[in-house]
Amino acid sequence: MRMFQRRFVLRAGIAALILILLWAVAIGPEPSTRIAISPDELVRAVTIQRESLIDLYLIERVDPNGRDAQGRTPLLIATAQQDRKTARRLVNAGAAVDLADKNGFTPLMAAAMRGDTEIFRLLLARSTNFHPEKPCTDGQDLLAFALDGGNPEIIETVLQRLPPARDWTASTRRALSRALQTGKKDEIQWLLSKHATPPTPDGKNVPFLAYAIAGSNASLFSTLLNCGADPNTVLPSHCDKDFLAMLPNGMRSYIEDDRNVTMLMLAAGLGQVDYLRALIDARANRTRLTSRNKMSALDVAAETGHWRSTQILLGSGPTPDKLRIEISLGMQQVALVKDGIPVYHARCSTGRTGYSTKRGEFVITNKERNHRSTIYHVEMPYFMRLSCLDFGMHAGYVPNYPASHGCIRLPEDTARKFFSEIPVGTLVSVQ
Repeated sequence: MRMFQRRFVLRAGIAALILILLWAVAIGPEPSTRIAISPDELVRAVTIQRESLIDLYLIERVDPNGRDAQGRTPLLIATAQQDRKTARRLVNAGAAVDLADKNGFTPLMAAAMRGDTEIFRLLLARSTNFHPEKPCTDGQDLLAFALDGGNPEIIETVLQRLPPARDWTASTRRALSRALQTGKKDEIQWLLSKHATPPTPDGKNVPFLAYAIAGSNASLFSTLLNCGADPNTVLPSHCDKDFLAMLPNGMRSYIEDDRNVTMLMLAAGLGQVDYLRALIDARANRTRLTSRNKMSALDVAAETGHWRSTQILLGSGPTPDKLRIEISLGMQQVALVKDGIPVYHARCSTGRTGYSTKRGEFVITNKERNHRSTIYHVEMPYFMRLSCLDFGMHAGYVPNYPASHGCIRLPEDTARKFFSEIPVGTLVSVQ
């Protein structure tokens, strides 16, 4: 009987315990469940700037790289709104800084456009696919937006990071114009160093350097040259009409009829001696020739009558007040003038009718002791060529009248004296 009672009590206790457990489960709280939040919700929260929702979504680790209908990420939206706090939080939450919208517009572009240095620095430091040259669908690139924003630090940062390129873009031309106007020589240097072709004004073919020479713009010329512009820049095959209109007829014909005319040739043909010296100092190539007529800068200077340019390109020549030769066509006489005083006179014979000797100021460009004319096949001893042209001074028959084919014939002793005593580069005036 007692055994039966003990078993009954034990079973009753177990049953009670089970009931208690069932009751506890029935009245206890349900287990917690994580709320599923779409990345679209974070996009909307950032768009309407609801900080409390942004906080909640970021705590819940919502993907920070969702997009709206235009393809904009929360980071792009926050940057465009200049919401720096949210932008920083999104970056720290893993937002990708290089994601662009459907038009190719990136958070970095938005920061540059707003001139927001703080956010721009933050985004640049986290960028893993930085391509400042890549444009949006409308053609604008990061530099264009930086110029719109007008923040000097951002503009400088973008310029420093531009990759090398052959051709100039609308934004790099715009940046160069801005740098030239503001005198930002470091920016001019960066831009020139990153392009293989010389810069031109917007919509033009002729380089800035050529416009500076033709227009006597000393400030523009010196700035470009000192900042690294190529002294061997050549003119294009087809020059702009406004540029050609700046030139005298003689120089214009050289440019229109030939190809690969250099800045040195342009300065020489215009008699721009200061620019000529500067180009030579910058190591412009004096021996370079044009494509069609094989003209050098010396040829251009001589043939256009710029004797001072000719002397500079020769690298020698006394000033006319120290030493010169004067030839009188009317009197058929030659005079050697030193320090302004005629010290030697002699007869000469110049070109006869139909072969008249050219008038003007020329420079002795080379001398040849035993020269033979390739045109008339006659000997011309002590030949002194004038300004690279097809005539000069030499020993020959000297009657008391014009008798040559255009050269200046001298008595042999006079020709010998001039040949030995008169240096290359000496001015010869024929009147």
